[in-house]
Amino acid sequence: MRLPIGLKVGAFAVVVMGGYSWFANSIPQIESKPPQELSLEGGNVTQAQLVKAGEEIYHTKGTCEICHRIGQQGTRAPDLAGVGARAAKRKPGTSAKAYIIESLLAPQAYVVEGYPPIMPAVDKPPIALNRSELWALTAFLESLGGTVDVTLNDIPATAGAAAAGGGAAEVKIPGDPKQGELVFQGKGTCIACHKAGKIGASPVGPDLSQIAKIQTPDYIMKKILDPKGMGTVAGFPPGVMPQDLGTRLAAKEYVDLVAFLLTLK
Repeated sequence: MRLPIGLKVGAFAVVVMGGYSWFANSIPQIESKPPQELSLEGGNVTQAQLVKAGEEIYHTKGTCEICHRIGQQGTRAPDLAGVGARAAKRKPGTSAKAYIIESLLAPQAYVVEGYPPIMPAVDKPPIALNRSELWALTAFLESLGGTVDVTLNDIPATAGAAAAGGGAAEVKIPGDPKQGELVFQGKGTCIACHKAGKIGASPVGPDLSQIAKIQTPDYIMKKILDPKGMGTVAGFPPGVMPQDLGTRLAAKEYVDLVAFLLTLK
């Protein structure tokens, strides 16, 4: 008995689909999850575990490597090699531990000579480390040539409050990022000195590909209007960035440019 052509085709399709389904389900499935915040409060943690956790924060959520290096000169911010010992000599009467904590929470309180005051408070958005993460990061920095003696009680109870509460309300800039990208490449002439993701390649100015990840909207807006007043990033020539962008750009162009820069994360 010969089967109709339509039935043969249908049976073949079922076999093929069944084969694909079996193959797809045989591949190990990876569940995508957002990164978990570190929480050490109320738990037992060894010094080694604390330092290791701090090192991971340094390389990831803390975004420290965007500006700092360990054992390498010529970056935007001071070399952190040996900072655990060197920190005790920065401010008379201030221990290494106290100096490191102050540098994380109030970085403008003491600015290393030769570097501009561009570091944001790491417990505030956009970085927003919580109290446990600040504790671990401090321990890691102490371990770089110094003695690890920081405790959770050394970290102010109010530190990281914005992170624990979900962060501050996101700043909404009423600009058009796509139009701002055109300003970046055109009238603003930013592309002549800066790289921003896939746009540009000039090394004259700092790479802005992650600027919104490490700086606040307030800093970005002020830097465009008063670049000299906001300081020059270490390792780059001073006085290169145009001082007249505030008058050269129309209000809408300025807002669009800021909106574009805030997408660079």
